[in-house]
Amino acid sequence: MRNDTMTTWKRIRKIAVWGVFLSILCYALWFTTRVAQQDDNWKTGYQRLPEIHLSGDTLIIEGMRDFRYDENGNVAVARYIDRHYVLSQLQRVWFGLSHFGDYGLAHAFASFEFSDGQFLAVSIEARLREDQNEYSPLAGALREYTKFVVLASEEDVIGLRSFVRQEPLYLYSLNGSALQGQALLLNFLRRADNLRHTPDFYNTLTDNCLTGLLAESGRYNDLHHSLDYRILLPGYADEVLFEHQLIGQGEPLEEIRAGARINTSVSPDTHNYSILIRQ
Repeated sequence: MRNDTMTTWKRIRKIAVWGVFLSILCYALWFTTRVAQQDDNWKTGYQRLPEIHLSGDTLIIEGMRDFRYDENGNVAVARYIDRHYVLSQLQRVWFGLSHFGDYGLAHAFASFEFSDGQFLAVSIEARLREDQNEYSPLAGALREYTKFVVLASEEDVIGLRSFVRQEPLYLYSLNGSALQGQALLLNFLRRADNLRHTPDFYNTLTDNCLTGLLAESGRYNDLHHSLDYRILLPGYADEVLFEHQLIGQGEPLEEIRAGARINTSVSPDTHNYSILIRQ
């Protein structure tokens, strides 16, 4: 009787092991063969892809987002604008962190400042459908979202998070040359343009504004940084930038943070918005 019982348990364990193995195999096949979709029932902010034209030193963006939002964060005015930028007039790159929760929950983005007073905000985001209420970092690592590169005004990207949602928002001036800033911007624009023709999946770990900055600076290694929890939780991204000497001039990180926090009381409809929030 005892031998029969042991034999039965061995068979059960063997079946269980094979069941787990086959489940993992099926999931891996499903995961790797999924195809990102271009056409879907997208939320308002993700319906239109920007058009990018580069002629010599002139950058033209058609369909750049300049939305305004109501007190609940819903789109009140869905406005698209066309902007012209001169690449050689790029004078500064800003790294933005908007903290929407504790324990490192934050949204990271970049903003490019030109000497003529114009700003271009770039935000790599998960393209949400109407049936998706909010973004999940875990789902973002499991190919649940299509990638979207938002090209927008600071009034749109920052105004929603700082003025409407009242999230603590920090803008860090990045160290580096103008040429490095141009290379970073062109890299983001190339990604945005590619998505018009070939949709791709968003990846929390390997494809966000932080990894884009580190990759462009030559300081990002997929394997090494994928093990860094601060990549998954962008609220700690300023620590990564500080360690790589991409922000600050030798002062303590807390001092840099204090100087980077923007004024959240400024309405995005205020003249010289980008200047005022930095004062």
